[in-house]
Amino acid sequence: MKTKSLTVLFVVMFFSSILQSQTLSPTVISSAGGFYTSANVMLSFTVAEMTIVKTFTSTGNILTQGFQQPESMSVDIQETTVIPGDILIYPNPTNGNFTLTYTSKSNQENTIKMYNLVGQMVFTKNVSQLAGTNTVTFDISSYSQGIYILELNTLNSKGEKQTTYSKINLVY
Repeated sequence: MKTKSLTVLFVVMFFSSILQSQTLSPTVISSAGGFYTSANVMLSFTVAEMTIVKTFTSTGNILTQGFQQPESMSVDIQETTVIPGDILIYPNPTNGNFTLTYTSKSNQENTIKMYNLVGQMVFTKNVSQLAGTNTVTFDISSYSQGIYILELNTLNSKGEKQTTYSKINLVY
C-alpha cells in the first residue's frame, strides 16, 4: 500500500513538473492580422481565421487553436480610371462641399440626383448644362456621414442619353 501511494505521488509530481515547465504567451504569428490590448481587453485576430477555434486560458496564459487559410482573400469593387471628358468629382472623400465636372454634347436642362445606399433619393439639383465642360458645386455637409451615389444624365457622342453613377464618400 505504501509503495502504491509513493508511486502515485511520484507520477503526480513528475507530470506536474512537466506541466509547470511549459509557458505560453499571448502571441499570434500570422501573415495578416493584428494584436490590440488595453487595460481590460485583449484582442488578437488573423485574416481568414476559421470560426472553429478553441481557446484555453489560465492565469496570464492564452492558447488558441484553429485553422488558418493559406492566403489572404478580399472582396473589392473595381473602380474605373478617369478618362479626360468623363465625370470628375473632387475632393472625394469630401467633408460635404464637392465639385462635379462633366462634359455634355448639348444644351439642356438636367436633374442631378443623389441616393443613399438604401436606394432612397436624398437630394436633387436642377442645372442648365451647356455643350462642353460643365461644373456644378454641391454642399451636402448637413447629411449623415456615409457613401452616396450621384446620378447624372448626359448625351454621349452619338446623341444618346447616357446615365452615369458615381460614388461620393462623405466623411467628417
